[in-house]
Amino acid sequence: MKHRFTKYLGRVTEILELGFEEKFIYVHYTKGKTEKTACILKNNDKSQSEYLEAFFKENNVSEEMKKEVRKFLNNEKNFNDEPWNEFTTFLMKTLSLNMVFGLTVALTVFAFYKLGSYLDARFGYEPWLTVIFIFMGIAIGGLTGYSMIQKYFKKTDSKNVQNEYDSQKQKNETTDFPIIDVTIDQVRRAVRQFSDNLPKGVYRTIIVQDDNSIDFKQLANILGGIPSKKFYMSKETYDLFEESEKNIPVEMDMVQKAVDLFVKERKAYPMLGFDPNRRVNYYQLMQDNFLKSEPEVQFYITDLDGLITHIRPEKKKIECSSQ
Repeated sequence: MKHRFTKYLGRVTEILELGFEEKFIYVHYTKGKTEKTACILKNNDKSQSEYLEAFFKENNVSEEMKKEVRKFLNNEKNFNDEPWNEFTTFLMKTLSLNMVFGLTVALTVFAFYKLGSYLDARFGYEPWLTVIFIFMGIAIGGLTGYSMIQKYFKKTDSKNVQNEYDSQKQKNETTDFPIIDVTIDQVRRAVRQFSDNLPKGVYRTIIVQDDNSIDFKQLANILGGIPSKKFYMSKETYDLFEESEKNIPVEMDMVQKAVDLFVKERKAYPMLGFDPNRRVNYYQLMQDNFLKSEPEVQFYITDLDGLITHIRPEKKKIECSSQ
């Protein structure tokens, strides 16, 4: 479920995209030349609006945009309409089928009853042929109703969704694409577009291989070719990295999972309370067996509800202010 908000601030256009998934709130924000993307981990009992407040503050989102987003998030109807419409459609379909099913069985039994009565009267077997034909009518009517239920309530299971995705993947792999040079921003936009077009139940991590490198055969149609160099993605935070930083996403996934488990059990973040940089305290994680060994990369806990980053907070603030 994705939503887009647009505000025109003089010559500057402000756009905020929100995507709601089971564990994350996906946020993509652009304002002039500034572009920010975040995946906010939902691990506490908070409202949708509360999860976004830190992002609003950090990226100087305009008051007009914040007001519109808050109004949307506070309106539960926006989140309840879709399941209600599905339930209504299901209910109407059920009632219609019940009526048709009942009429089918009733007419079938009545027809066989009349036939059995006619044969009993003609051949003098009353009431045995009538009884036999009534049971035959019930059986045939029941089979007819069952076939109707199978026809109208047949669900598309996860295998069908996966088969649809696999067919598209196979099509991409059998097409020859040129080798091209791309930037990490182009890859980021391609991944976002790819994710927007995925079938329900399939996530963008499907393009991440075992070594955390991106399978660009699945993005070739969007990029117009296969990148000449590798890029890597974290499966937990969706952050992108170039070849020189390929060791970061592997450790990031490991540490993010450990932090999530620590927060779930301890109801606190694994960091020292007086640390202004909010560094992940590996000693705490290893002491409680959430980590087996200390990572080489130092990660920091952001204000986005437990998501980690490899960027020091001071450096991040400087980059934001320069934009």
